[in-house]
Amino acid sequence: MRIITLLALLLVSIPSIATDGESIASITYDVVAVDGKLFLEVEPEAQRLDVGDQAVSGDRLRTGSSTTAAIGIPSHTTIFRLDAKTSCTLAHDRPGVLLHVEKGWIRAMFGAFTGSDPRLVTTPSAVLAVRGTEYGLRVKKNGDTQIVVFEGIVEVSDPAGESPPIRVEAGQQSRIKRGRPVEAPVAHRLTPNDWDQRRSSPHPSMGGSGSSPGARSGSVGSSGAGSSGKGSGSKRRGG
Repeated sequence: MRIITLLALLLVSIPSIATDGESIASITYDVVAVDGKLFLEVEPEAQRLDVGDQAVSGDRLRTGSSTTAAIGIPSHTTIFRLDAKTSCTLAHDRPGVLLHVEKGWIRAMFGAFTGSDPRLVTTPSAVLAVRGTEYGLRVKKNGDTQIVVFEGIVEVSDPAGESPPIRVEAGQQSRIKRGRPVEAPVAHRLTPNDWDQRRSSPHPSMGGSGSSPGARSGSVGSSGAGSSGKGSGSKRRGG
């Protein structure tokens, strides 16, 4: 099943969302697809996560070297597709942040949302804000970030907020170097499937197409969304 279908499944049963100044203490993340190995980083050793498992705010996830996975947030009508060798923290320490990507490739899909909470994604070099959109995000080991917008508009700023935010619209991409202002957006001709196969358009500061050798197909499995119920502990087994 395509991930866009998984997003539709999340939309049919959304729990009540805190509004008017209320805050959500913890967010539950459903593992909705795994092709390969998805790990929850806990001591003394990492645990494998499968479709139907759940993670919560503060958990750190990473994918294996030949893995694609998808995690959904029903309360925020959001799905993140994680590609191979991606590391991220769920609901990072900044208010409104759903995902902090340390390194790797993701595709973010945000459905229509009526809640008051912001939906932010952060990297070591950027803060990304949306309402409803779809974009690809690449974070290099040095923290540099590339964003490619497929639908909607993304407002991109530096983590310290020292420079004015830049609007990156559908059909545009931008690059943010760690400690530098956001670069002006330029056009791209990528599709979501291109991004899932780690194809990136030429960019003035990237020096070439950036196509990754050995890139895999974008399929992440055929299972539907897992339960959105909450429980205790770092890992929750589905079913």
